Formats: sequence, structure tokens, C-alpha cells
Amino acid sequence: MSMQLDKRSYAPGEVARLRIREDVDYRRRMLVSGPHGLKWHKVDGGRNYSVFAAKVKTSGTITVQMNNRITDVRQDTAQIDLSVLGTEAREVAGAAPFVAYSATSFFKSRVDSAPIDSAATAAFRSFMKSHPDQRSTAYPTIRGTGGNPWGMPFAMGTSTDPRWRITGAIPSQVSRLSSEGFPAPDWFGSTLTGTSDSPMVIIDRAAGRTIWAAKAKLAGSRTVQVGVAGYFEHTSNGLDQRNPRSDNKTNYRSRGCIPEAMVIRKDLVDYAIKTGGDLGHVLHMFLVETSSAAGFCHPMVGAESGKNGFGAEGLRLAIAPDVDVTSRGMSPEGVVVARTLQMRGCYLGDNSGSGSGIKAEQESPSHNVWGGRMPRDVLRGLTWNDFVVLPKGWQ
Repeated sequence: MSMQLDKRSYAPGEVARLRIREDVDYRRRMLVSGPHGLKWHKVDGGRNYSVFAAKVKTSGTITVQMNNRITDVRQDTAQIDLSVLGTEAREVAGAAPFVAYSATSFFKSRVDSAPIDSAATAAFRSFMKSHPDQRSTAYPTIRGTGGNPWGMPFAMGTSTDPRWRITGAIPSQVSRLSSEGFPAPDWFGSTLTGTSDSPMVIIDRAAGRTIWAAKAKLAGSRTVQVGVAGYFEHTSNGLDQRNPRSDNKTNYRSRGCIPEAMVIRKDLVDYAIKTGGDLGHVLHMFLVETSSAAGFCHPMVGAESGKNGFGAEGLRLAIAPDVDVTSRGMSPEGVVVARTLQMRGCYLGDNSGSGSGIKAEQESPSHNVWGGRMPRDVLRGLTWNDFVVLPKGWQ
């Protein structure tokens, strides 16, 4: 089953049309719902397609369930994100936190049944044991907590938050950021790190996009000056426009890195602990050193130069499926991150300049995100021998 909306985003009150195609016989019944009780009505259809319409109000997720019309047995379920400008989905008590992009995106995909590249796995494990900056730490470390400034300044912005300006070297592909800015709480500026990369990620629920920038610094009241920027639209499949598998012509980020994959969010950790799940998305690994000669692969569209380590940028790793991550003596937070690395994996997205790690929401003295619950060594108990390498470009 495949789905497509007639537009990427809508104004409140506009009529959206959802076209659904199925590769099954005509004995099916479509149930379309969401977001938040929106009523969809079938307006067209044929033997292998249906068209539903609704007057939309808020952003959120549309769920389509296909049942056999005779037996009423479910045959398929799929989701697609709806973006209504100037609105965002209301957070329902007990509901899963917002995670962007379509259900079939690389970002949300799982690795449970993924094939393993045995030769690459052996080479990776050997490399991690021998690299001088990696030998002392046998697991990925967490950045941005406990006074470490190398995490990811992050905020979830809504239409009720203050508006921030973004200035500086903004690529032409995302030039609208110069005029539109982004919403974020007032505390956001205190988390900017001033490190050599000084990154930031904003999930803009009002505009339906996620913004990434680097070399970010305060340049006035609610103004951030950046050295580079990009954004991905939430209604897309979360891939850069230059990736042949992308379904969006405006998504743009240097080398194609997925913005949200670059941060461990506290709300997702808390929800996963409560439900016994994972973060719900792939993670971005800052590896000790990648290989420029190996180039890049899906989901990336470029690679850094001058690197002589292991693997193409975009190469996907995962904790092997036979590893019991609950038996390694890790805290609930560590188990959540480890379970994510096992169920969704991570891709090689950047060179760290030191040992390999993953960025968490950045703390600051006035914005204590984690309260000591996500220390640097939260994944102690894992080793690099627990990881396997997937074939290049696998999804």
C-alpha cells in the first residue's frame, strides 16, 4: 500500500486529498483516521486505488488501515504525516512523543532482519581495537551531559514559543530561514556551545520542519548567527533532495545528514523507559575516523575528505540481534539507547576528532536536561564486538 497527499502542507481549513494505492484485489475496506479525530470521506476510487478528503485543522499523523471486506481481517496498515502551517498536533497525555517523517523513512526503519556483512564487521572490530584514539574506550560515549560541551543544543518549537531570527551563511537551498526564523523557548540560547562545530537542532512543529545549523552563536536578542544551515520537512521521507530515494525537493543538509538522528531526546528516552521500547529512530554516530576513500552511501550524499579510518559515511551499524542488552548492567537510560542501536542501528555521519560517540540534548548550567541520568559512560557494558556492519546503503 502506498499513499500520497496532494500537497506537502496546507493552510488551516483547506481540503486535503489523500490518494491510496493497493496491490491487492478489490475486496478491501479502507479506514482512514487522524490526526485527532479528523473525519475523512471517500471521494473517488477504482479497483486498486481510493481517494479520501478532509478539511484539515492541525498537523499530525494520518493512519490508514486496510481490512478484507469479507473477513474484516487486517491486511495492511500505513501512516503519513500531515502538515498544517501555523499549527501543531496537540500532545495527548500518555501518547508517544512526536517523531518526524513518513513511516517508511530510513529514519524510522528497523534492522531486526537486516543482513550482516561479515567481512566488514570483522574489519570494523579490528579497527576499533587498534585506533589510538579509540583503544581506551570499548563503547560509544555520550556527549553533551555532565559538563561536556559537545552535545546537541535542541528545542521543540511551537507556535506559542518566542520567535528567533537566524542570520549568517545560510545556503540558498534553505534561504527562507533568513526571513522565517524559528520558534524556541527563551532558554534555548543558553545551550549553544561555542565549540568548533557549535551545532543546533530545532524541531519546528509550527512550520512542519526540522532545522539544523552549525557554527551557531548568539548575535543579539533571540538571534542566532550560523556558519551553515539546512532543514528537512516533516511530511517527507527524511532524506536530502540529492539522495535518489528522497521524495522531497527542498530537504537540504550538508552531506545529507538527518538532523533528528543527531540528538538523543529526553522525551523519547522517558517514553521508551515507560513503555519498554526504543527511541523510534536511527542514530547518527560520530566515529573516531571514517574512510574518505570509501566515499558515502545511503542515506548520505557526501563525505568528509582527508580521513583514513573505517567505512563509508552513511554505513549502518547495529548491535547484533543475539546480544541481550538488558543483561549488561546498564541503567534504564543506557538500555533504551542500546535497544535503539539494536532495533534501529546507527549510521556513520561524522568524524568525531576523538573517540566515537553520540550526541544527547545539550545541558547548560541554567538548563539541566538529564539530572545525571545520561552520563558519558551510560553504555558501559557494551563493547565494539557487540556491533555488526550492514551492507552499504541497506534499508
